[in-house]
Amino acid sequence: MATLNINGRKVEVDDAFLSMTPDQQNAAVDEIAKSLPAPNADVAAADSRAKAGIATAQKIMDAGGPKPGSGHDAPDIASPRAMGAAGTFLNSIGEGIPIAGPLVDKGLTATAAGIGAMLTGEPASKVNQEMTDIQQESRAEHPVARTAGNVTGAVVGTLPVMAAAPEAFGIGVASAPLRYAASIGSGAAISGGDAAVRSGGDAKETLKGGLIGGGLGLAAPLIAPLVGKGVKAIADNVQLGSIAKALGLDKKAVGVLADAVRQDAIDPAALPQLGNDGMLMDLGPNLRHMAGAIAATPGEGKAIVRNAIGARDADANWRIRSTLDQTLGEAPTPSRVIEGADRNQRRLLPQYREALRDASDVDAAPIARYLERDAQSLRGDAQKGIQRIRSMLDYVPTSEEIARARATGQPAPGGLIHDAGTLLNTRQAVDDLIEKGEGTNYLNALQTARQAIDDELAAKVPNIKEVDAKYAELARQKDAVQRGQTVLSSGREAPRPDELIQEVEQGALPQGLQVGPSAVPLRLREGARAEIERIVGTNANDRVALQRLIKGEGDWNRSRLSTLFGQDKAKAIIDLLDREKLFADTSNIVTRNSETAARLGAREAVDPGTAGRFGVREGFIAGGARGAARAAGTRAVERIIDALSNGGNEKAVSDMALTLTGGAQQSAVLDALMRAGRGSRLQQSQIDRVARALLLGGPTAANRP
Repeated sequence: MATLNINGRKVEVDDAFLSMTPDQQNAAVDEIAKSLPAPNADVAAADSRAKAGIATAQKIMDAGGPKPGSGHDAPDIASPRAMGAAGTFLNSIGEGIPIAGPLVDKGLTATAAGIGAMLTGEPASKVNQEMTDIQQESRAEHPVARTAGNVTGAVVGTLPVMAAAPEAFGIGVASAPLRYAASIGSGAAISGGDAAVRSGGDAKETLKGGLIGGGLGLAAPLIAPLVGKGVKAIADNVQLGSIAKALGLDKKAVGVLADAVRQDAIDPAALPQLGNDGMLMDLGPNLRHMAGAIAATPGEGKAIVRNAIGARDADANWRIRSTLDQTLGEAPTPSRVIEGADRNQRRLLPQYREALRDASDVDAAPIARYLERDAQSLRGDAQKGIQRIRSMLDYVPTSEEIARARATGQPAPGGLIHDAGTLLNTRQAVDDLIEKGEGTNYLNALQTARQAIDDELAAKVPNIKEVDAKYAELARQKDAVQRGQTVLSSGREAPRPDELIQEVEQGALPQGLQVGPSAVPLRLREGARAEIERIVGTNANDRVALQRLIKGEGDWNRSRLSTLFGQDKAKAIIDLLDREKLFADTSNIVTRNSETAARLGAREAVDPGTAGRFGVREGFIAGGARGAARAAGTRAVERIIDALSNGGNEKAVSDMALTLTGGAQQSAVLDALMRAGRGSRLQQSQIDRVARALLLGGPTAANRP
């Protein structure tokens, strides 16, 4: 028995109270204090309530406290100060760090105790002891949580060292013996050192830990990569399933498509550039071969692919023509443009007659002397041309003048012409000779003679040069239409890009007395547009040839189109041709693969066992590099067909066909397939290192006392 002073009153307690833990005694005292009466209360009532408090304390002791004389200081039920499983797990992580774990654990506890002492005002040593007691109670009550925390600490403590010096653990070492030696050595060092620290330097425990660590180090290079590969595969499969569910597609179909997208290394920006008619199958060779395999496999998928390809091919001509019309305008007919210019030139004749009405007599003598002098020095066609022009300057008497001269016995009128209209006709005749002439000397002589005639007309016929300017502008426009039809050709007659730039710039400048800019650049564009239309009309069913003829092999035609129509329109046309060529290539591959598969099937039916005899080697022998490429494509198609045929999953094939041929949200589907192809964010190398850390530190941490 013992006597306690509680709130100024003496209370007797028995041996059961004395055998309680301090926390249980404090709880019992609190219950007794609550039962004590106020100072003036009835003594009998106070005794009754004191006995009730003691009985309550007895119940606490009976619930889990030790029996008198049992020799136990700790209760069997959970301590009210315990941290729980989660707290125990977190508190045990620092303890689990290899080698430095005990120091880390004590350091964390001391740090927390210091903070607690500052907040409560209690001595740091007392707070540290209380926290240590709480840790030990919690770890004893939750051994599983403590082990998990220790293992986590072992992994967390090992990973930074592994990242800082991977070669020390055999990671990245090319030589197998060195790799295993490093792994064994690091495992033995970590486990042996940890055992030495925790056992207080016990040699037996140190040796035991070193042997265990060495054995685990030996197993790590074999087991860790397998663990990494397995975990990565599981994570990838889970992600693949979630992506397939989100897309509403068969999981197998998504896997096959994602693998093809990954192998083709597709650029996501390529799909929008194909426009509304682009399909996923256009983006890479593996996707095309897959579409070709599906098109050769009986079932709904075959119909989906072939119908989509057929519908797109049927609209190709309309797409090309409508895009050209929207971008460059409707194509003119060159002959009609030239006929219009001819009509406008004929409409200038009244203006010439009006100008000649006020003309004075011309003096052809200087021109004649010049031509006679040139005729003496020139030879060949040039001499004949000059002599012909000289004869045009002679006056030709009319029949009436000849008859009158005969009647009077006088010579017929002769000499040189003096009428301005006749000299104008002479100039026009010279223009015809120049237009039909050939040879540098010949043309130079004719043009010099024409210039002399033109100078005399300008001096004697008022306003004739204004009319000449209008006539010359129409003539330049006709030439420009013809020139425009040659700018995209690959022959020598086509201008180089820099030459075309100069022609356009010079063509826009007014000539002579012309007012305002010339329409020559417009006529050049019309000629080029007409030529593009001609190429389309004669090659509409061969989009590959169409692209080659208009775009050209190099970049000259792109530059020429930019000069005539502007960079934006030129780019739109080139992009159109590139798209259509790509669509044609896809169509050819899908169709060719389908026919190849059909031929392979027929050959196998006629002569079983022959389908696999023609490979890449045989293809190279038969057709060189192209033959080898075709053979490789054929073998790829055969493998895909076999996979589809043996899969027995009609929905997977149909889903692949629908995905490859387009539909809504193609960009989103492509993005999902690319994510599926890349796999989960988990890196096998990271999992490998975690597995190594678990192998090296986990078992040791789990077996700690």
